[in-house]
Amino acid sequence: MAMELLSKENSGTNGMICSRFVLDTNAVIFLTAKGSIIPIGLQSELNDADLFVSVITEIELFSKQSLPLHEEENLRAFLSDRIFVLNITNAVKKETIALRRSTRLKLPDCIVAATAIALNAVLLTADTELLRLDWTGYSVKNLDS
Repeated sequence: MAMELLSKENSGTNGMICSRFVLDTNAVIFLTAKGSIIPIGLQSELNDADLFVSVITEIELFSKQSLPLHEEENLRAFLSDRIFVLNITNAVKKETIALRRSTRLKLPDCIVAATAIALNAVLLTADTELLRLDWTGYSVKNLDS
């Protein structure tokens, strides 16, 4: 199963052709926040997609100081429901190094962007630096639009 998920084909885990999204930390926070209104078009796209987060995103989510227990439980439930948490692979390492050497992005942002590139996935974020990134193989969607 893991090898299938890391291939660059756009075939979903259920065998159907679908899209892939890597969720940035701010996207996970938005999608799990009470009262967040997710645009219908985005909700539909996410419902039909394979969803991933980088291990960096997982670390950022759970390392927040004074994270209330109910928020932690909500995040764990969201991640375990249908999100694949990906460790750093050799492909992600190589892409991260290239991004870090060529841009002013912070290392965690390089890792998250490289994860999306390695998966041939769209990065869902509201981070302005990641939205402005112009890089071969990189696709990004603004969470705010």
